[in-house]
Amino acid sequence: EERIKNLESIGFKWGKEHVVSKAQSWVEMFEELKLFKTIHGHTNVPRTGANPRLGTWVSSQRTGYRYFKAGNKQTCRGMCEE
Repeated sequence: EERIKNLESIGFKWGKEHVVSKAQSWVEMFEELKLFKTIHGHTNVPRTGANPRLGTWVSSQRTGYRYFKAGNKQTCRGMCEE
C-alpha cells in the first residue's frame, strides 16, 4: 500500500484514465518537435538516442504524408485529421 501511495503522490496514472486522444497526442508530439527544432535547428530527429519516441513519431508523420499525397487517406497516419 505504501508503494501505491508513493506512486500516486507523484501523479502516477494506473491505466485508462490517462489515455489521451489522438489529437491531443499529436499536439503534444508537435510541441516536442518544435522544442527539438529550437534546440537543434532542424527537424531530422533520429529514432535512436535521447528521444526515440519523437524520432519514431516524425518518421510516422513523413510516411503519413507520402500516403496522403498518394491519395490513400485510410493510412495517412494523422495527416488527414485536424
